[in-house]
Amino acid sequence: MDIRITERALRFLRGRIGSRSSPVRLVFDSEGCGCGVNGVPALWILPERDKDDLEIHNADIPVVVKRDHAVYFEEHLYLDSEETYPSFRLTGDGQLYGQNIRLLDKRGDSF
Repeated sequence: MDIRITERALRFLRGRIGSRSSPVRLVFDSEGCGCGVNGVPALWILPERDKDDLEIHNADIPVVVKRDHAVYFEEHLYLDSEETYPSFRLTGDGQLYGQNIRLLDKRGDSF
């Protein structure tokens, strides 16, 4: 699995991550969405990787996905953002996953 991150999205991510080398996890967030197949993609900044995380290859920052969430995403992903709007657009070769993907900082949360 790989993800291409545009320069604009990369600047936004690095600004939120700061100087630490925290990984970003792509999740299929189904909490409060009914059954497990209903959900929305989200991005979480983590304090560290989990043993069940799979690496999503890219040349810029560490991005991971939980092994059981990987089935919801295509092999090739693309992440972009707007210059003036604090969210992301996630696409694959065959679909749009969302154009208002939120980024949550989970480094201070226990989850």
